Amino acid sequence: MSSSVPNKIPAAGLAVRGFTVSYPGRAEAVGPIALSVPQGAICSVIGPSGCGKSTLLRAAAGLLGAYEGEIAFGGQPLAGSGAVIGLVPQNYGLLPWKTAEANITTALGIARPGLGRREKREAAARWLGLMGIGELADRYPARMSGGQQQRVAVARAFALEPDLLLLDEPFSALDALTREALQERFLANWEAYPATALFVTHDVEEAILLGGIIAVLPPSGAGSPLLLDNPVSGLAPGERRTSAVFFEMTRTVRKAMADLW
Repeated sequence: MSSSVPNKIPAAGLAVRGFTVSYPGRAEAVGPIALSVPQGAICSVIGPSGCGKSTLLRAAAGLLGAYEGEIAFGGQPLAGSGAVIGLVPQNYGLLPWKTAEANITTALGIARPGLGRREKREAAARWLGLMGIGELADRYPARMSGGQQQRVAVARAFALEPDLLLLDEPFSALDALTREALQERFLANWEAYPATALFVTHDVEEAILLGGIIAVLPPSGAGSPLLLDNPVSGLAPGERRTSAVFFEMTRTVRKAMADLW
């Protein structure tokens, strides 16, 4: 069930080779990490605190300048690939002086400069509605709960129709029922706009529910993740959570975590 990572950079999808981050004066380090995500696939990334999950996402988003190794997309260095990147960081990344709608239209203005004002507003309204928060279009982040801010951030990322989607625990601030509903909505949105995605989570069931590949990262400095092909991803979204293969995969991932951690 595990997957190997070839040294050659593939012509499609996301490839990480030898990704390493060192901290001056400290023994701790991240990596080296090697990882491949096929074009249009979701890779769930799970690992202990401090193993480099968020660091890897920041690097892929172009927010981390100092690291060794390479990150490529479509066979080209990610920084020069022209890929549109949708990012949902842990702190939501919303501009506090802009409304929910304006947070989305501003991002669209940068990522999709050819869109007109009306098109951007229509896209914002559509994605806020799909996230179940259409009524918050004119609200500022300070007047939203953490869960509402998370949903705005996810709406913004999807509105870009990105080539690469990077999500750092995007549903962690939601209650259980809302989280399950948003997980299903996420899958529906992804099936309509199948971006290559890295989905960081601490939740084993969420990793299995959403990822076609599951990357189990070892503790910091211990090397590359164990990559597991996830047969659950071949099932219809509504059938995944209650299937026998889902429960079997849960045991497989938990065993991998116990062995690595």
